[in-house]
Amino acid sequence: MSKQNKKSNPVTPTNNHPRIESASVTESLPSYSFLDKLTNGWVPYILIIVLGLTLYANTFHHEFALDDDIIICKNEHVLKGIGGMGDIMTKDVFDSYYKSLNLSSNQLAGGRYRPFSVATYAVEQEFIGTLPDGLKNDSWDLNHNKVLDPGEDRDGDGIGTDRDIKVKGTVMRHVNNVILYILGVCMIYLFLSTWFFKDKKILALLTALLFMAHPLHSEVVANMKSRDEILSLLFMVLTLNLSFYYITTKKTSTILWASLCYFIALLSKEYGVTLLMIVPIALYVYFKELKISDMVLIMAGLLVSFGVYWYLRSGVVLDIGESAVQDSELLNNPYLLASEAQAAATKLFINLKYAILLLFPYAMSCDYSYNVIHYRDYNHPEVWLSAVMLLGAAYALFYTLKHRSWLAFPIAFALLHLVLIDNMFFNIGATMGERLVYHTSLGTCILMVYGVYYLLTKILPSPNGILMAIFVSIIALYSYKTIARNPAWKNDFTLTMTDVQSFPESVMLNGNACNRLITLSEYPRNKKVERQYLDSALIYGRKALELHPRYVTTYLNMGMIKMKSGQVDSAAFYWDRVIELFPVHPNVPQIRQFLSQNYLKQARDLVAARNIPAALPLYLKAYKYIPQDPSLNYDIGVMYNTLQNPTKAREYWSKGLQYAPGDANLQNAMRSLGGK
Repeated sequence: MSKQNKKSNPVTPTNNHPRIESASVTESLPSYSFLDKLTNGWVPYILIIVLGLTLYANTFHHEFALDDDIIICKNEHVLKGIGGMGDIMTKDVFDSYYKSLNLSSNQLAGGRYRPFSVATYAVEQEFIGTLPDGLKNDSWDLNHNKVLDPGEDRDGDGIGTDRDIKVKGTVMRHVNNVILYILGVCMIYLFLSTWFFKDKKILALLTALLFMAHPLHSEVVANMKSRDEILSLLFMVLTLNLSFYYITTKKTSTILWASLCYFIALLSKEYGVTLLMIVPIALYVYFKELKISDMVLIMAGLLVSFGVYWYLRSGVVLDIGESAVQDSELLNNPYLLASEAQAAATKLFINLKYAILLLFPYAMSCDYSYNVIHYRDYNHPEVWLSAVMLLGAAYALFYTLKHRSWLAFPIAFALLHLVLIDNMFFNIGATMGERLVYHTSLGTCILMVYGVYYLLTKILPSPNGILMAIFVSIIALYSYKTIARNPAWKNDFTLTMTDVQSFPESVMLNGNACNRLITLSEYPRNKKVERQYLDSALIYGRKALELHPRYVTTYLNMGMIKMKSGQVDSAAFYWDRVIELFPVHPNVPQIRQFLSQNYLKQARDLVAARNIPAALPLYLKAYKYIPQDPSLNYDIGVMYNTLQNPTKAREYWSKGLQYAPGDANLQNAMRSLGGK
């Protein structure tokens, strides 16, 4: 390229404006060094692939855990395979789940519109085997012979349930998660090594490997529901890379590809909105002579993609504000019981909690809902430390932008994604979550690697050996922690029982432990230890209700335990709370029927023993749950009439006739009392 041509391109980086603003980053690297070989050709990608497979091969045979049930296993749109794509593209992620609970409105503020990640599950389902009519009680019966054949009992529990259907195809889904994760890390290396770390590619490789090994990503990879995080970041990095290519090539086709990648990133998860700020920041600090006019076309393309996305999203998620349901439920609104000052202070503290976990991921959990993190006040020093940290990050962003330092890019990437999930500006329906800082961790890893490198260059003439020793050690420790953490994500039981030991004050973990132990008690192979499982479930259930007295799911489970033990009154105590707190719950009709039938059985046994006075209270208990049953009204009337109380007899017979005017028994009974 001639000097004249080179000068005419105002946005091409020159040697006067290096990508990494430190002492010459190439001086300490001799040609053909060992570090050069690590970043040569396909070698870095092979290293990333090998590390990725080493870290997550132990997840390939995992089952489903946490929200996989809601998003994949019991999602009627996913179960239809390709045939469910129309509904996936036009409905909230939780649409099928809300319907199963007889709910019509969004339970989370702003709703959840993430069709691309859900669509990938539907594509997988097409290969696994679709269920066009959705998940039914006999979906496990593949040959429709109403017998549990060996090939149909996929979870080995000896009974045919929806769990046998859910187990099918898990290997494919988990392998795909790992492949997508590895691909995402490869894209991170490609982007960093092509642009910001072009002259020091070993920093790009160390960043990619550090990101790959980070233990907080175990949830993202091992939990299939979190594929939205993987896809979101993957396509965001592709968008960044293509945006940079556009500035250097000016090819219109690059804008189209960048806009498409950005659109997919948005459809994967809402986080893509941050690129509307991150892309211009990254371009501005990298291309030192870049003008605003040079970014107009690429930003216009991204804005068009965002506009189309917002149009689609608005047609699906009508309520983009607060959710009354979320506000009233403690597990969806963890700050429900906090004062305004406590809520604000705790939200501020969460940022410090995230920062600590990003650097030192020591104790991890699938749940950080109510009571895992106690409310803070402004008299707690960690709240002010968090405030100082955030103000420092904000100042660093302002300072680096002012001086057009490339460090503004990782700072912005970390900070903007942290702001999205810390509840300070947007109510996300959860205190915090490890998967939620997946994007933030990229900016953090870049800053960690370059920060150590920069400090070493200030004290050592050749820092490469020490740099490698430090980060190989950190990557090794992170890898060990990740591999050790993955088994907890094997299924719901292993996850819950692992984390409830570490966080015994968690409402949700105690409630989930109660539920999982009940499920285990139902396996035929556990018949001999059924009582032990139920006793343990009671302990966790009581703990959950002690912490959260309005926990509907646990009331359901506690009632089930009592019913299994033959304690009908105790079961009714818990199930009455379900009816009170969640009258439209799909299990309520079954609860009413079940309790009524059990009380009726006891009552009829007493009638057979001619103990009418003792039978009547049981009839009345049965009546409480199904008052519209004409036969029950008739029987209660007979009881009262037998006990010489015709007034009460007439009352119940009259009620019975309101529900069944043509009932002969009720009509004859009324005539016997001189009624019509």
